[in-house]
Amino acid sequence: MAEAPDEGERSFAERLANLIATVHPPDRKPYSYREIAQGVADLTGVSMSATHVQQLAVGARRDPKRSHIQALARFFGVPVTYFFDDDVAERVDGQVADVVAWRDTEARDLAQRAMRLSPRDRETVTALVDQLNSYDAGRDRSRRGRKPE
Repeated sequence: MAEAPDEGERSFAERLANLIATVHPPDRKPYSYREIAQGVADLTGVSMSATHVQQLAVGARRDPKRSHIQALARFFGVPVTYFFDDDVAERVDGQVADVVAWRDTEARDLAQRAMRLSPRDRETVTALVDQLNSYDAGRDRSRRGRKPE
C-alpha cells in the first residue's frame, strides 16, 4: 500500500487532478474521464476505464499500475517522474501555468482586436475560423481512418 505523502507533498491523485484541470486544448474545458481513458488507449494501447481514471484522480485508488502511470504521463505530455518527484512536478506545473497564461492572454488579445473590426469584418473572420476548424476536423478524421503502413 502506498504511503500518504508528507505534509507539503502532493499525492498521485492531486497531481493527476491538476493535470486534468490544466492540460487541455485552449478552446475547451478539461478532458472528461472517458476522453482520458479513450485517449490513453488510442495513444498507448493501455486499457483503462473512465471509472478507473476518476478513482485515481480523486484518490479512491491509491496504487496505480506502472503501465497506467506511464500511459497517463504520455497522454498529458509529462515525464513519469512528475507523479513522484516534487522538483519535477513543480517545474512542469510552472511550465503548464506559463502556457495557460500565454494561451489565455493570446485569446483575450485576439478577441479585443476582433472587437475593433466592423461587424461585417467580424462575420468574415468568424466564417474563416469556422472554415479552418472544419478543415482541421476533416484532416483529423482522414488521419484516424488511415491504416499504418
